[in-house]
Amino acid sequence: MLKKADMDINAKPKQTLPGGDFKTKAMPYLKNWYAFLAGLFVCLLVAWGYLHYVTPRYKITSTLLIPDDKKGDGILKATAFSDLNMFQEAKTVDNEIEVLRSKDLIYNVFERLNLEVSYFDEAAFKTKEYYGDDRPFIVTVVKLSNGAYLKKLHLQNYSGDKFLLTVEKKSWLYRYGQVVNHKDCAFKVEKGPGFATTDKQVTIRFNNLKTLAALYSAGLLQVNPVIKESNTLLLSINDAVPERGVAILNNIISTYNDETVKKKNITALNTILFIDKRLKTMEDDLSAAEKDIETYKQQSGASEINAGNQVNLTKSAEYNQLLEESNVQLGIVKSMEFYLNQSGNQFNAVPSTMGLKDPVLNSLVSRFNDLQLERNRMLNTANLSNPLVQDLSRQIASLRTNIKENLTNIKKGFMIGHTLLKQNSAQYDSRIQSVPAIERGLLQRSREQGVKTNLYQYLLQKREETALSLSATIPSSQIVDRPAYDPVPEFPKEQLTYLLGGVIGLLIPGFSIFFRQKFNAKVTTTANLLEIPGVRVLGELSHNQELAGAIAVHKGRTTVISELFRYIRSNIGILNQGLPQKTILVTSTMKGEGKTFFSVNLGITLALLSKRVLIIEFDLRRPDLLKSLNLAQTKGVADYIEGDIDSLYEYIQPVGESDNLFVLGCGTLSERPSELLMDARVEQLFDWCKAQFDYIIVDTSPVGAVSDALSLASFADLSIYLVRYNYTSTQQLDILKDIYDNGKLKNIMVVLNDAKKQNRDAYAYGGYGYVPYGV
Repeated sequence: MLKKADMDINAKPKQTLPGGDFKTKAMPYLKNWYAFLAGLFVCLLVAWGYLHYVTPRYKITSTLLIPDDKKGDGILKATAFSDLNMFQEAKTVDNEIEVLRSKDLIYNVFERLNLEVSYFDEAAFKTKEYYGDDRPFIVTVVKLSNGAYLKKLHLQNYSGDKFLLTVEKKSWLYRYGQVVNHKDCAFKVEKGPGFATTDKQVTIRFNNLKTLAALYSAGLLQVNPVIKESNTLLLSINDAVPERGVAILNNIISTYNDETVKKKNITALNTILFIDKRLKTMEDDLSAAEKDIETYKQQSGASEINAGNQVNLTKSAEYNQLLEESNVQLGIVKSMEFYLNQSGNQFNAVPSTMGLKDPVLNSLVSRFNDLQLERNRMLNTANLSNPLVQDLSRQIASLRTNIKENLTNIKKGFMIGHTLLKQNSAQYDSRIQSVPAIERGLLQRSREQGVKTNLYQYLLQKREETALSLSATIPSSQIVDRPAYDPVPEFPKEQLTYLLGGVIGLLIPGFSIFFRQKFNAKVTTTANLLEIPGVRVLGELSHNQELAGAIAVHKGRTTVISELFRYIRSNIGILNQGLPQKTILVTSTMKGEGKTFFSVNLGITLALLSKRVLIIEFDLRRPDLLKSLNLAQTKGVADYIEGDIDSLYEYIQPVGESDNLFVLGCGTLSERPSELLMDARVEQLFDWCKAQFDYIIVDTSPVGAVSDALSLASFADLSIYLVRYNYTSTQQLDILKDIYDNGKLKNIMVVLNDAKKQNRDAYAYGGYGYVPYGV
């Protein structure tokens, strides 16, 4: 019956107060509040230092409007020159984004701004870069090699006309304006606008503009539509010197516009040159026709043409004019074929296809001229052996072949039309055959003169229109917002930096406490015990640094430790109501966890109730109970079991600190302690002791080392298991779990010993909480 009750009690899960689990987990962090405060202070201080040390970078932005001209009408749309198609070129925003980010364009901007040299003041706590009017010196580069980009040069004014150059701890004196020839570089140094404001040493570094342009093209320069499918682009860069960033964006936009205008002007100029050649030929032809009429009238005396023949002559003249226009177009085609066949024009732009309405030819010519311009621009920075230049040359040769084939097809079409016009013209010519020879001769000459006059006027008009369009060429893009910078640095963000500093300042101690607990192999909190199903915590004993001996409980004196033992005494009765409590077995996992100390003071606490209490020293291997009480070792438990003595009464010794507390030592140490505990005289010993005393406390060996305590389990009414904070290993709790799971000890309860402030915030016993005074 008793065994069943014991098993029910051991199987009863421990009840915790609401919120107790959260409080247990949070308590280590709350008790180390000073660590969080220190971490927060240190990390905020580091954040402050970082903000004052790091060089801030500012964001410079500009907004640019680029018309998305997919038809290629360009700026001539809806103007007096809209009938001209020579300048039409398809333009999309996506293509213009790539043009704005092209390395050649950015490189030209850096060259224009003379960004090959950077100037720094590195003597201060934070590096400062000079730019524009702040520069104490102006360095003009004469020659640079790759090794120069890896060096730091230091300049300092020495006298009115000399400066000191220091490179790798070696120094030289030079005059201002003198060419300085050093390994990997040659340059001149002049006094800058900020020369009078500083006498500090200035560090200069050389920049590889090609590498810098590639970095900006790859991502340092951001060009994105303001919204999706928008023609408005947002240009942005980050720079430590905002004035330089503004200058870079301004020059990128102006260079882009200049390139666009230059491209249009080249096409227009080639067209004007082509028209001028045709006009010169037409002038000669027109002068000859006028001279022929003048001579004919003088010789024949003809003055007028018969009105009756005027209609036929007019129709004939119209067809002849169309024939002449067809001849002009054939002449244009032949001129372009001749132009393309000349070896000297292999890498020159093709003149505009004015008068030829073929869209395929116009597209090929436009693409051909674009590649020519791209090749010429690339040759400014590369040579003919460059793979990119060779690739462009191959594309140009292929396009030249395609243009020539297209011109051949166009010429065939013109020749067919020319044949039809001649047939129609012949009909009207036959009608006027009856016209007198003089009138016919005059009309023929006048007709030829009129055709050539009209053609001359047409070409002259187109030349003027082309010249006007050349002078009126304006950039195709429009600046919506001029480049400007935000006075608040883009990097570092002050508020974000302080926020991150604060978060890190809290996380470092938090993670430190977490991992210290996670990887700590010792019992540090009651949570380690609560992982064992059914465990019951009888109480906690605080760490007492003032303890001079094994006795901590004294009659008539109230201390923290004595009150804790009194509460343990109370909890023994509360947690074991209706069960016998006479024999109490005390054990632990290993030696040093406080079994003897607990047994002595629990005995004194029970004796204060005017109960006779006997402590039996059943550690037959390494006894220390009598030694801790300063009592002499006499015969005892082992001698009685061996049969050397028949009575224990004379070997029971009183403890001087308490009138009702007695101790029975282990006696003579035996070589076979395990076998002794299995002897029948052990039961006789317990029967006699129970008859003589109200409480019996059995101080046994640790169960983690030997099984002696388990051999005595059947004689105990309840068992108390000692666990010591920061001493007992969490792995050794598996022994306690095994005892609970298999009921190896009767009515077992756990006492946590040596609790310090960092281990607990209150002493809790069986659902009751108590905070000792003065702790």
